[in-house]
Amino acid sequence: MKTETMGSRWFGRFGVALGALALGLLVTGCETECVDRMDCQNSKGDPGAGKRYACEDSRCVVRDNTPDAGTEPVDSGTPDSGTPDAGTTDAGTDAGTDAGACASAPHDPKLGTLQLQTALAAATETAPLPEGIGAVTAVQSGAEFKLYGLRGTDIYALGTWPNIALGGAPLQSIYAEADRDATITKYPNGFLTNDGTRLLAGYTKAGDFTNTPGSVLVYDTATPADSTYLAANGNFSAAGLNGGFLINAQGLAGSNESGNAIYALKTGSRPFQGSKLATFPVSTVSSGFTAVTTNGVAVLGYSDTSKNYANFLRAVAPATYTPEFTAGTTFALTDTHAPQIYAENDFPNLVLKDVAAFGEGVVLQRGTYTSTQDISRIALTVGGITPGSVTPGDLETVLTSGNACTNVVLMAPLGDDLLIGVTDKNGRRLVRLKLQ
Repeated sequence: MKTETMGSRWFGRFGVALGALALGLLVTGCETECVDRMDCQNSKGDPGAGKRYACEDSRCVVRDNTPDAGTEPVDSGTPDSGTPDAGTTDAGTDAGTDAGACASAPHDPKLGTLQLQTALAAATETAPLPEGIGAVTAVQSGAEFKLYGLRGTDIYALGTWPNIALGGAPLQSIYAEADRDATITKYPNGFLTNDGTRLLAGYTKAGDFTNTPGSVLVYDTATPADSTYLAANGNFSAAGLNGGFLINAQGLAGSNESGNAIYALKTGSRPFQGSKLATFPVSTVSSGFTAVTTNGVAVLGYSDTSKNYANFLRAVAPATYTPEFTAGTTFALTDTHAPQIYAENDFPNLVLKDVAAFGEGVVLQRGTYTSTQDISRIALTVGGITPGSVTPGDLETVLTSGNACTNVVLMAPLGDDLLIGVTDKNGRRLVRLKLQ
């Protein structure tokens, strides 16, 4: 079982995270420091010049930075603990790789060794990605974007794009005060999103995987004193929209319901109101990804436990979900009004690692658990004859990776554009992609 630092992204990004396979481990009482060297790097920082971390017997140790550093043993322990999230790892920058082909490979200043399909998008601005930041969200104010970042268990202000730097002190812990005791086993879920004013991040705690204890922080950027924590069992991913949030979870304060579903949190007035918004089309369901496009399409995902936790995505038009969101009522995600736009057919060889809005569509990061293969986009058109309909386009490749020299560590919408966090031998940075 991973410690809370590794759990921050691993439990918050993969379809298996809240299933029986993963959460069955939470009740074993084990206390493992790491499952690979990236756990150590994320939790302990720089090991020092000429040194590297190794995960040996589930503990972080410092070793000399030798050419075969990439071949250290991994303490997999259980079937699921060999699945670290590439969103928080610099998997392509270990000493073994850099000492070989990556050290001499040509690296673009922005995209490294990633290949951009220029007919679809252009890479424009870039900015440093502060160390330890595993998720970002952009709050728009006129033509400006204020960025916030999640670093471990704390939210930081990062400045106004593209003038990005880590703030001197965290704004707030994502942990409610009652859960900050070190004896409480908890897992930050690694997502960060906003509704235009408020930020949302969440965590879960050890417990019954069918109703996993958890909470979300609603951080008010305009009036921090109004920030609050709400019970949200099994919260896994979320997306913001005008007036609230859509949360993939097992429950939410105020909804008086439970079970894996999409929950709505309305933030337009106080007290905030929670309700169960949408149920999934299969009974063998676990958590999945969530995004909202600039034209208001909600992309709602789940993993199917009967299909080895493979991920599926469905798209819902605002004309379909907005009345239910407003009324606090529930609808079912059926083929009629929520077409399936993606099915993970080659799991675990090709894993759906992350999903984010990119203009009037979504991008999917796919690859192995430790490297990126491609970032591909599905355009989503609303309306036509039926206002509540969504028509998906083809899956079009935006970025490809022919090696592990440059890795994508996060994705986040920036208005109509997309921010990707990349890491390689030249460091960590954010790159802004614009649709052509």
